[in-house]
Amino acid sequence: MESNKFENWIFNSYSPTGEGLGLYRIFAALLFLVFLLPDFGFYSTLNAMPDDLFTPPPGPMMLFDSFPPEIFLQAVHVLLVISWIGVLIGFKTKWSSIAAGISMLVLQGFMFSLGKINHELLLSVTPIVMSFSNWGTKFSVDERLNKDTAEVQGWPLVLLALFIGFMMFTAGFPKILGGWLDPSTQATRGHLFNQFFLRERQELLAEFAVRFDVAFVWEFLDWATIIFEVGFLVAVWKAGWTRLFVCFAAIFHFSTMMTLNIAFLPNFLAYAAFVKWEKVYRFISGEENESIVESAGRKRVWSSVAIVALFFIGLRILSDLGFVMTPREPSFYELVLLSIAVLIVVGVAINVAWRKTQESQAVSARRS
Repeated sequence: MESNKFENWIFNSYSPTGEGLGLYRIFAALLFLVFLLPDFGFYSTLNAMPDDLFTPPPGPMMLFDSFPPEIFLQAVHVLLVISWIGVLIGFKTKWSSIAAGISMLVLQGFMFSLGKINHELLLSVTPIVMSFSNWGTKFSVDERLNKDTAEVQGWPLVLLALFIGFMMFTAGFPKILGGWLDPSTQATRGHLFNQFFLRERQELLAEFAVRFDVAFVWEFLDWATIIFEVGFLVAVWKAGWTRLFVCFAAIFHFSTMMTLNIAFLPNFLAYAAFVKWEKVYRFISGEENESIVESAGRKRVWSSVAIVALFFIGLRILSDLGFVMTPREPSFYELVLLSIAVLIVVGVAINVAWRKTQESQAVSARRS
């Protein structure tokens, strides 16, 4: 019986469609290529570092004694770009996805060998995990060439949720040991002071937050942070809970950006996997409208993709030019993208509340 529950959780928690996964694949590739690529110029800086500063994190990087030649890092970067372009157009999608993840892992391994490890592992994990979902079956070159006709799989979404859950847990559990739940201290506020005064991250609402002196609110934020980060691992057990926590994550990261000036945009590459992309597909393709033929629906999909791509590119250009905000953390594009994510969450919440209200009114009308 327990075995059946486990198998049902792994294989039946999610039932993605080829069209939905295809849209997510394109969105993820655009997001990475436009906003999340490592800085190409950083490799020369890394290569110029003395070998004494080479302190690789536990793992394969410990096999090296020093930073590799700059040309090696640049070659891996080029492979990373080519791989993600392969993911974008859906060419040999499975292998392109795996290559994209491994290339990013290699670059991250060396970039993190200076001692500072950023929370960007999902940039590597997501394409590798999603390669096994067969997300190249639709809207791809593989589809045109009939190279990827395998059935789409939902279990990679469970695995990705587990990765996110463990990542959150490793962030939350040390906070418990570090005294975040001590009612006599407000750790969130202390972290804010560190970012504001020592790191001089003073954009957006940071100054207002520093001046906000209500102890019980800061203590509530300490507890809410712990519950969110530790609870994510529990939420993995059900798809609905996972999607709910992803919504919480969007709000959490938005508030962190507004006060601490830390955006965590790389996480959204993985969070986006839990959007109900099959509903997005039905909406933009007009599939539910019987008067729209399949070819017309496909044109609407590609038109929507083109609009998103142009929006992303335009947003990045404006951000790099210092439009509205200086090109620093958080950047203008991070502000816009996280704001859109929160608006989507609010819109979904309103839609769910409205549907439940309509259903309860319908039930009441039938009873009367």
